Amino acid sequence: GMYGERLGVNMHLVTAGSGALRNLAACVARCHLEIAEMAVSPYAAGLAGLVEDEMDLGATLIDMGGGTTSLAVFFDGRVVFTDSVSVGGGHVTNDIARGLSTPLVQAERIKTLYGSASSGPADDREIIEVPLVGEEDPNSVAQIPRSLLVGIIHPRLEETLELARGRLEQSGFDKLAGRRVVLTGGACQLPGVRELAAQILDKQVRIGRPLRLGGLAEATSGPAFATCAGLIAYAERREADASAELLGPAPERASGLIGRIGEWFRAAF
Repeated sequence: GMYGERLGVNMHLVTAGSGALRNLAACVARCHLEIAEMAVSPYAAGLAGLVEDEMDLGATLIDMGGGTTSLAVFFDGRVVFTDSVSVGGGHVTNDIARGLSTPLVQAERIKTLYGSASSGPADDREIIEVPLVGEEDPNSVAQIPRSLLVGIIHPRLEETLELARGRLEQSGFDKLAGRRVVLTGGACQLPGVRELAAQILDKQVRIGRPLRLGGLAEATSGPAFATCAGLIAYAERREADASAELLGPAPERASGLIGRIGEWFRAAF
């Protein structure tokens, strides 16, 4: 054996607000279910959206959700850093609702149908009808150019990606993560988000979709469902690890003539 004076281990500890966790547990309990384990969302999204080489060589996953944007750095096959910023796709919807004086439901619809993170040459000529908030007449709409909508969406997405870049640089894992970034979450589905992220982060960016869960319908195979698919992959991996621990290590086969004779006697008698 070897001698040593000090034994240490590098650990990655993920913390969360106790109030949010209790509220989540209460919601699950009302559905007559129990929580077996918890996993941080960007790690789960990475299990579904990253390939093995990305996990081994280094990659950053940015999960652009509705209320928060979370990020995780993967290296050597495991997650080494996680963080989140309190800005997400829901803030884009709120900006549209306030900027265009339209209900939140209509703002979400307009963002989905006409939204973009980058402007195009025909945006000034393309006209969008926007229902006004509080109007009783359904035909009472305002007509705006698409460029005005893009001018509302672009600054918020730019702010979100700059905050994520700042957290990554402060962590010191920016270089370890390499030049690969994978985007997941519903907010990354807007046209132009990939190009905007590549410009701000100065990395190679792709959109991540559930890769390790087969048989998904087209409606549930997009980046918005990466975390859900990753939770299934996480549960499957944990169950496989637990089964391996219960079975124990496989017995070693005896070597040599005497060993094979003894193994034959044990099998026969």
